[in-house]
Amino acid sequence: MSRRREWVPVAVWELQRLLKRKDFLVWVALGPVVIGAVIGGISWFKQREAKEITRIAVVQLQRGGAVAPVALPPLEGIEWIAPPPAARDTAALAQGVRRKEWNGALVLAEHFPDSGRVEAIVYRERPGWRDRVNEHLLRYARHQRAARYGLGSEQIERLEASVTLLERPADPARRTSGSDRGFAVLTVMLTLMGLFVVNSYLAIGITGEKQARVTEVVVSAIRPQSWMDGKIVAYTLIGLVQILIWVATLVVAVVVIGRELPMGMEPLRLLLLGTFMVLGLALYVSLWALVLATIKDIQSTSKFQAYLIFMPIVPFMFLESLMQNPDGPLAVTFSLFPFFSPFVVPLRLALKSIPPWEVASALALLAVTAHFLRLAAGQSFRIGMLMYGKELSLPELWRWARRP
Repeated sequence: MSRRREWVPVAVWELQRLLKRKDFLVWVALGPVVIGAVIGGISWFKQREAKEITRIAVVQLQRGGAVAPVALPPLEGIEWIAPPPAARDTAALAQGVRRKEWNGALVLAEHFPDSGRVEAIVYRERPGWRDRVNEHLLRYARHQRAARYGLGSEQIERLEASVTLLERPADPARRTSGSDRGFAVLTVMLTLMGLFVVNSYLAIGITGEKQARVTEVVVSAIRPQSWMDGKIVAYTLIGLVQILIWVATLVVAVVVIGRELPMGMEPLRLLLLGTFMVLGLALYVSLWALVLATIKDIQSTSKFQAYLIFMPIVPFMFLESLMQNPDGPLAVTFSLFPFFSPFVVPLRLALKSIPPWEVASALALLAVTAHFLRLAAGQSFRIGMLMYGKELSLPELWRWARRP
């Protein structure tokens, strides 16, 4: 076989070896089930929460320290409770909340419409109903104040008429929907999950071979670079197939629960998303292979190596900022940084917030970096395969990568 194709049997062997692992097959089989169960569970809990009625006891302080129940205007999903006379003081209301006789209690000040003061007794801080009830009380106080000035219900409704803000993008091509934003987040999460699944099996494979001392025999028949190339190709394919299985599962789950799929994705954008995903997998597989080829086992990994392994998490930490300002300096910087571009560029592509020149530049930098790391991984494997018990340092890593 041509030396240029020496990596092919290595890739086939790695794929066959991984497909024979029971834990991998169980993960592949159970992964879609777990994803479907999670989506179904979330949907079921949301529907259940939407049907649940929150019971809140309401009283108001009177002159002389007396406490009396008060009838608040109806609010969807909330049931106002008038507690019995023996349970209207603060201590009794708190005891009722602890016993879960009601989900919370409101104690309105004597002149509530004027002062706007109200004490909420809750089971735990910041309950889910807090903001809705606060807005409802604000509207109730405004109505009471307006009535004192002689305003009728019609006039009050006019004063409270909402303002409708209609967005009109200057460039219609940049119009996005909630489905686009959901698809953007999903792309980042799936790539991240695929990377860490691949990393776990890659670590087991490379360090296991080194502990078994089979690499010395292998490199006598095949070039170290071809050996590493085969591994990079195999594990990149494994990661890609795993992601595609998850995507198919998500599509089925979304259709089953009756949600809307993100439609209207142009073929070019889908092609670019797939390209960045494949190159991102190849880049990180090469990086981790480079590191793993220089250590004896997982326990000997230094802090510096751990930082490299957890590098993909960094863009995820800034996900909210990137979503809110996909055209900002942070997004542009992350897009051009090869180790972050596999996550950030697909995100901005889904949000239609990246110019063509940035896509082309990010793609070129990512491809060049992945190729360099591929060569560096082969070089580190060649030099480090006989090193046992020695820790890797950053200067050594750079020196090995540059050595012919």
